[in-house]
Amino acid sequence: MKFPHSGRKAEEVLEDLDSYARNDFDPHSKRMWGHVYYAGLKELVEVVRRAYLMYMDKTMLDFTTFPSLLKMENEVVGAAANLLGGDDGVVGCFTYGGTESIMLALKAAREKFRKEKGKDAVPEVVLPATAHPAFWKSAEYLGMRVRRAAVDDGFRADLDSVNELAGRKTALIAGSAPNYPFGVVDDINGLSDIAVDRDIWLHVDACLGGFSLPFFKKLGERVPDFDFRIEGVSSISADFHKYGFAPRGSSVVLYREAKLREGQIFVMASWPGYPLVNTAVLSTRSAGTLAATWAVINYLGMNGYLELAKRMLYAKRRLIEGLAEVGLELLGDPEGAVVAFTSPDLNLFHVSSIMAGKGWYVQSQPGSKQLGYPKSLHFSINPGHADVVEEFIEDMKHAVDAARKEYPDVSNFDISKIDYESVLENMEIINELIHSMPPEVVESTFRYFINESIFRP
Repeated sequence: MKFPHSGRKAEEVLEDLDSYARNDFDPHSKRMWGHVYYAGLKELVEVVRRAYLMYMDKTMLDFTTFPSLLKMENEVVGAAANLLGGDDGVVGCFTYGGTESIMLALKAAREKFRKEKGKDAVPEVVLPATAHPAFWKSAEYLGMRVRRAAVDDGFRADLDSVNELAGRKTALIAGSAPNYPFGVVDDINGLSDIAVDRDIWLHVDACLGGFSLPFFKKLGERVPDFDFRIEGVSSISADFHKYGFAPRGSSVVLYREAKLREGQIFVMASWPGYPLVNTAVLSTRSAGTLAATWAVINYLGMNGYLELAKRMLYAKRRLIEGLAEVGLELLGDPEGAVVAFTSPDLNLFHVSSIMAGKGWYVQSQPGSKQLGYPKSLHFSINPGHADVVEEFIEDMKHAVDAARKEYPDVSNFDISKIDYESVLENMEIINELIHSMPPEVVESTFRYFINESIFRP
């Protein structure tokens, strides 16, 4: 696209945007089992949109210009801290996503480490293999070294492995509540024992479970402690844009006490302009998402979230029962609202393709043959799925029956000639290749492909 010479009518512009979306899944259809966290309430969507538009044109860059934003941020952070076992000493900041929350926690831990150990020391981060890639990305940005700990047969962090890897160079260890691939919660109490014994920062990644697990627990579900009620927890990341049902770009990072947060804050006064103060990675950012998040919390309240949690639990139980009946195997013992299934006798990636043809989105997880991670199908369960889970299971029965065939032949597939359209046409083969190839080869191939073929004007 070249820069337009002349403007166009609003109707034409909006019609083009509508046409661009013709092949997109509808995030409010209740037919997506991944990438979308939809409460299933049309009136909530309306409240969110109205709140977003009210504050869309205000920037979070300078809290002295728009005092309402500081008030809202403190209230949103306070609500999250209250839910996650925090006392009056817990502080935090609103961020625009889980990756930003994780990056800020790592930066704060890095600065504490440098202050204590010196700036020449290279800080290390000990992560379970199931930790979110956002940790690796953040470590790469921040010049920290990652040490990968093993997970046990239930896909939880192996405490012996973490303890062995942690040492005098360790700035932070992390656990998930729950992890994304399998929905299981790491033994945060066990990780806390290591952190306290060695005086190491423990971060809990509750981006996925921060606003679902507490409500599941209130409803009597088996959910282990994972938050500030545990002594060794230094910081927590939690995404409102997942099971908090806020719009995308809504997260918080919380710290047990203010002195731990200090290292995430950037301040600069040594230039001719105004003193720049950033409590997040981004500077200028619309306050629309913050206002919408505040609106969601106050619209739903504790009782509203509990009702949505009940619907998620119903859908989760029925999905687990139904997919077991068609021959799929549940991986791990998930406490969270996400689950994964595998099968040694089934072309799982073909199941995803068949379901897409029926209008359902099912996420394929290629895993890694080299690292011993199974192929699987991943399901993020939303409240609205309670309305469609029976139809979904019935369609899955037909898809599973149709997918009992040999795996696709990848031997003659020329990955060097691939483009965006052929990716969409060959996802089954590509997922098989991802599973079979060494991870470092997959990563370098993706980096080249994305750089050279996808993001091109």
